[in-house]
Amino acid sequence: MKREWVAGALLVLLFLASLVNIACLDRLIAAIEEDVGRAQQLAEGGDFSAAEKALDTAIAHWIAANSYTHIFIRHPEIDSTSDAFYELKELLAEENAEGFPSAFDKLNYHLNSIDEMEHIRLGSVL
Repeated sequence: MKREWVAGALLVLLFLASLVNIACLDRLIAAIEEDVGRAQQLAEGGDFSAAEKALDTAIAHWIAANSYTHIFIRHPEIDSTSDAFYELKELLAEENAEGFPSAFDKLNYHLNSIDEMEHIRLGSVL
């Protein structure tokens, strides 16, 4: 009977740890999305220099979280998101008004995908 209690307690601890992980990821993605959203507004207004600085802030958040992301997020998602950041940065540096809207869409898609993948759903448990 004691083993069952220990196993049950371990399951509860694992569940709580996953909830903490999800909360940390939500905060990280929200902070990055805020900076990316500000960069997008600035780019749409034609201020590419300020947009690039706002994107640099988002990239700094992303890079600062490497010790977390490289443990809890799959590497293909990390790589594709990092690529999307730097492709967008290149377009903003070139002041490419035609290319940056889809680059923002791509980056936001990757960020949302990471966030959604980590959330617990009935299908991911069964």
